Amino acid sequence: MNDHIGKPAPGRHGVFFGWYMVAASWVMIFLMSAVAMSIFFKPILEEFHLDRATLSAAQTFAMLVFAVLSPFIGRLMDRFGPRVILSICALTQALSPAITGLAANFWHICIGRFLFEMKSVHPTQVLINRWFVRKRGRALGAVATGMPVGALVLSPVSQYMVLVWGWRETLMFWSAVIFVVYFSVVLLIRNNPEDKGWAPDGEPAPPVPVDNPGRPDAVGIESRSGVGKSSSLIEAFRSSSFYLLSGTQLFCGVGCGFMMTHTVIFATDLGYSEMIGATFLSVQGGVNLIGVLVTGYMSDRIARSKVLALTHFIRSLSFAIIVGYIFMSASSLWVMYIAMAFFGFGWFTTAPLSSGLVADLFGYLRMGTIMGVTMSCHVVGMAIGAYAGGIMFELTGSYYTFFIIQTILELMAAFFAFIISHKKPA
Repeated sequence: MNDHIGKPAPGRHGVFFGWYMVAASWVMIFLMSAVAMSIFFKPILEEFHLDRATLSAAQTFAMLVFAVLSPFIGRLMDRFGPRVILSICALTQALSPAITGLAANFWHICIGRFLFEMKSVHPTQVLINRWFVRKRGRALGAVATGMPVGALVLSPVSQYMVLVWGWRETLMFWSAVIFVVYFSVVLLIRNNPEDKGWAPDGEPAPPVPVDNPGRPDAVGIESRSGVGKSSSLIEAFRSSSFYLLSGTQLFCGVGCGFMMTHTVIFATDLGYSEMIGATFLSVQGGVNLIGVLVTGYMSDRIARSKVLALTHFIRSLSFAIIVGYIFMSASSLWVMYIAMAFFGFGWFTTAPLSSGLVADLFGYLRMGTIMGVTMSCHVVGMAIGAYAGGIMFELTGSYYTFFIIQTILELMAAFFAFIISHKKPA
């Protein structure tokens, strides 16, 4: 018999263990920004004498391969829990900068970028969705702040280290740091609140039914999910909401793939230094910190799909401002900072909102698999954005056309999200 049953929630006399899951997830998301492709794009370009389209292709290759694997990784998470996948992520995130830093040819870069794509975003979102229901938006939002804080703090630090040490030495340094921190953090992870004797949100765990003694993990979560029984992947495929959400993920990915790959070098095209380009990333990160907290709080009170629609509308303003900046041949740096701020508000904000929607709409038992499919759409979009930006520049000498197209795609994503049938969270 579980000795916690009938006791008050741990939050009344201590800290609910789910918040340790939030902290562990936050650390892993935070460190991802240290080795963002934008920072290393130009020095790699120059050392290997590549054009932008070719180097963008390495990022595209990595993302497309990962997009194919993502649903299968999600299936493994549903079966074995996110902790196993996070252990693998710890290895890949440490190997990625090491292999890239030691690269002797283009294919080493491709391998390094592929390993980087096997990152902790997907498993941490599954993990947090298991531990929280009523406070899901706030918990996912708190984890998501790791990305903007990382961009705000680590992007300029990495850029400075590249200028002082060199890009290879910087990558090797971060490889060692990530190896130690990730494996230390994974030791703290537990797959379900039932593993610590609680239900989601720190509620007392209900008794395990006699006729279902082998599935205690499903009992507490499903009974409090507010979504009834979980959907299978086939059932999700029959839902229009699944396709609308996947569409928003695809269009979102195009913009993210471009900005994460080309932001710093785009700044140099405008006549600014690499450090100014790194501050663009910092502005995105700083404002995104506000974005994920505000939208996380909102999504626990109004329909998550409507908050997602608002986020994409704000992102569309970013690309529209850049279109105007290029068209008017403007030279005011503050205009670009405003554009970066608008993109930053909705940059990583869409990830916790989309994963929360998957849990809300389709339940828990196949959450990792369904989330893996929708995330594949996002990764495919990122692959398109990374490569399309590079090839468009090589063909036209400018990113102008890309920004026009992305403005339209963001507005379409906002419309798709708005019409998703989803009520206020239970």
